[in-house]
Amino acid sequence: MPRKRRKAVNTETTPDIPFQKVRVEWVDCVSDSGWANEKEFDKMKLSYPVNEGWLYEKNKKFIKLFASYDKDDDGITFGDRTMIPTPWVTKITKL
Repeated sequence: MPRKRRKAVNTETTPDIPFQKVRVEWVDCVSDSGWANEKEFDKMKLSYPVNEGWLYEKNKKFIKLFASYDKDDDGITFGDRTMIPTPWVTKITKL
């Protein structure tokens, strides 16, 4: 079966995709399976990741983002998908 060619996608919000582009700041847990003394354990901090992409869905439990897509006659295929629990989100900025 021949490979399907992917189209180049503009990173700006375009009228041909019905999703808002956003920047999401959130807090994430950190874990370590190694041994640590009290001093090293006291230095352990939460992670504060930032994701940018299109907002697919948002509700009280979670938000769903995607950072890449392919659009053709059959519709949209989503890539680089992320699902974040809503209580972990600290800020959402429209881009």
